[in-house]
Amino acid sequence: MRIVCENLSFSYDGKKKNAALALKNVNLTVEEGEFFGIIGHTGSGKSTLIQHFNALIPLQSGTLTVGEFNLDPKNKGYKKSLLQLRQKVGMVFQYPEYQLFAESVYADVAFGLKNFRKGITDEQTAFEVKKALEAVGLDYDRIKDKSPFELSGGQRRRVAIAGVLVTNPEIMVLDEPVAGLDPVGKKELMALLHSLNAGGRTIIVVSHDMDEVCDNCDRVAFMENGRVEKVGTCEEIFAGNTGRMTLPLTAKIKNALAEKGVELNCSLKTDDFIEAVIAEAKSKGLAE
Repeated sequence: MRIVCENLSFSYDGKKKNAALALKNVNLTVEEGEFFGIIGHTGSGKSTLIQHFNALIPLQSGTLTVGEFNLDPKNKGYKKSLLQLRQKVGMVFQYPEYQLFAESVYADVAFGLKNFRKGITDEQTAFEVKKALEAVGLDYDRIKDKSPFELSGGQRRRVAIAGVLVTNPEIMVLDEPVAGLDPVGKKELMALLHSLNAGGRTIIVVSHDMDEVCDNCDRVAFMENGRVEKVGTCEEIFAGNTGRMTLPLTAKIKNALAEKGVELNCSLKTDDFIEAVIAEAKSKGLAE
């Protein structure tokens, strides 16, 4: 499903005269199957924007379509479509493990499924919960009866993602998905998101970690003061940056080398950058 925002504006004060706008004429398209990043300083409107994607925040001004869904509250059939929309657009908030509440992992993952699919049998529920837990790399038989609070932080986050994945969404939106995880946990979780993306799901991540964004996202939107100021690849986003955003480490080093007359023709992904540095060193006889 494709997401298309046109002139989307929103204020938490409603439509009061001179109300401060959290979003200002946002124009953005996220293509089906993308691994898409949204960056910007705190208060730039990132979280407000993504909560529009499954109508947790209702549209006030402008237009927003998600696949076949028109998210204008005045549109005929809008309210009836919300359950189906939220099944197709899964939202994973920052530190989702803090939202786990049930006595067992099984019950937590099954909770959303039972809300979305009324009348689902116990056998169907068990099948879907098992599939979701295995999709996030957890052993169903070993973990299903455990309390979520017996698990590590990384495992709890996987359980929380399984609780969204169990409804089989076409789009997954994650707010700071690796925040608070150790380096191994970050790497494992991003690998999981890539596997879901490779399976056909659109992945949208909000992040303050520019290195993480450059290593993982196909395209990125930079937000500032409620607006989408720039959309493109990481190379396009960070080209000619004047200090309005934090640069990824690869961009900082690449810029420093350029000032010394060393131009690297590579992306800002860490692996690509390292290969380019090694190749440049070899060409100058500085490495074997």
